[in-house]
Amino acid sequence: MRKVGEFLEKNKKTKREKGSVVLTTPIIVVIGTIIVSILIVVAVKILMPYIWYEKLSSTCIKYIFIMEEYGYLTRKEAVNLKEELKEQGFDEEKITLSYVGSEVNYGDPIYLKVMYEYDIDFPIIGYKSIPMEVERVSVSKR
Repeated sequence: MRKVGEFLEKNKKTKREKGSVVLTTPIIVVIGTIIVSILIVVAVKILMPYIWYEKLSSTCIKYIFIMEEYGYLTRKEAVNLKEELKEQGFDEEKITLSYVGSEVNYGDPIYLKVMYEYDIDFPIIGYKSIPMEVERVSVSKR
């Protein structure tokens, strides 16, 4: 009889332990999901400046080819460059251009420098402004 009593006592403890697992598992899953979500959001925010820099760089490369053809960046093309950056999502007030504005001879150096202030808001750190600067140098082919 004693063995049956011990068996029943062990069985009651096992049932209580199983009940606590049923309660803690969803809590652990929810906490884990929240932590993973926060990490994903922070990772995306950290990667965004690199994506914006690549957009800025590719547009700069496009316009340096135009400068090679004309020998300089015309006023019209400078306006087109700012409009294209605005269409890509850049804030026009934060864009600064520096370029060769007058015609140069064949083989003379030309440059295009685009500067942008990217604003980022981290949950823990807070607001931060990241300066981006893309400079391309080439020679006039005109």
